[in-house]
Amino acid sequence: MPTYSYKARDESGKVVSGMMEAMNKDILASKLQKLKYTITSITEKAIPFSIDKFLRRFTKVKLNDLVMFDVQLASMISSGISLPTSLATLKDQIENERLKDAVIEVHDDIKGGLTFSDALKKHPDIFPNIFINMIHAGEVSGNLDEILNRLAVFAEREQELKQRISTAMFYPMILAVVGFFVIIMIIVTILPSFAKIFIEANVPLPLPTLVLYNVNLMVRAYWRHAVVVITGLYFLFRWYKKTPAGKYNIDSIMLNIPAMGKLIRQSTIARLTRTLASLIGAGVPMLQALEVTEQTIDNAIISKVLKNVYSSVSKGESISAPLRESGQFPAMPVHMIAVGEETGALDAMLNKVADYYDMSTDYSVKKLTALLEPVFLVVIGGMVGFIFASILLPIFQMVKTLKH
Repeated sequence: MPTYSYKARDESGKVVSGMMEAMNKDILASKLQKLKYTITSITEKAIPFSIDKFLRRFTKVKLNDLVMFDVQLASMISSGISLPTSLATLKDQIENERLKDAVIEVHDDIKGGLTFSDALKKHPDIFPNIFINMIHAGEVSGNLDEILNRLAVFAEREQELKQRISTAMFYPMILAVVGFFVIIMIIVTILPSFAKIFIEANVPLPLPTLVLYNVNLMVRAYWRHAVVVITGLYFLFRWYKKTPAGKYNIDSIMLNIPAMGKLIRQSTIARLTRTLASLIGAGVPMLQALEVTEQTIDNAIISKVLKNVYSSVSKGESISAPLRESGQFPAMPVHMIAVGEETGALDAMLNKVADYYDMSTDYSVKKLTALLEPVFLVVIGGMVGFIFASILLPIFQMVKTLKH
């Protein structure tokens, strides 16, 4: 919240001055008029530059930080502690400096007259849309503590899902990275010196050795060009992915990759149904809930399906029909959603779908990991075997030459 310095005259005509925090000049002027001051000037105080505060803008607020904040805030509100007091208490317990600064600003904005949801909207890069919209629904309905508890459960399950996926993929990625660097080191440092001995001894190099030796020469001669080309392709890919057509095409390819595509589809359905269930259960209107859910889905194919669902619901039609027509959702969740619409228990049915796909995602992650580990071992083992063959074959060739 900005700080203003002011000069005014009181009822007796005496000059008074001071500094005060307010959302804007108009609000400050209203406060001073209530004190029966005649305002002569109001000037916003310049905030001194702080290198620490500048660097905090680049600090990432992780999902785990938001989970802890939400769980603690829900517990305090449920205990009957007021929102400003809860935020004032929590800001001293938050370890992430960027989140701490945001919570301090939210606390000051609430004291300045803003609602909790409006104060959160000023930090869209920290607090996601689902968080802000559910808080707004809680303020309107008067059950903010219940909404915060729902958010806490939702955030914890989101964190658990991401943690399971990242943990399962950690070992294969480490195996691939270490194997790649070991192979590059052998090709660049060991093989050239070894091959040079045989070339000087006029021993013909076998095909594997010759291939790797030429690869080494190309790497040494053109590595700068390779870095430029790879960097250019990387930024070209990123640009293409940001275009609507590029995002759609890449997401379509990802959904059709064997094993990986199934995992992406299951995790996306779990996130979609969990988010929509949380919003509907919090009292958010259906159209607004669909709009917020669509913004939280990172896959362009599924996002397009949700746009069709939004159009269908806005015309008074069902949710399940466009899901079925899209061909992107399995029959089971579509049928369960249709039953939920007919019985009036859509949020409960959506939660059941989310629970099922959370479990399916966990199983698919384990299955994918079990598949990737031997694949990586075979590929890296094959490459290492090829390298050793390129080293051993010249030795056998030299032995034959010496015998003759």
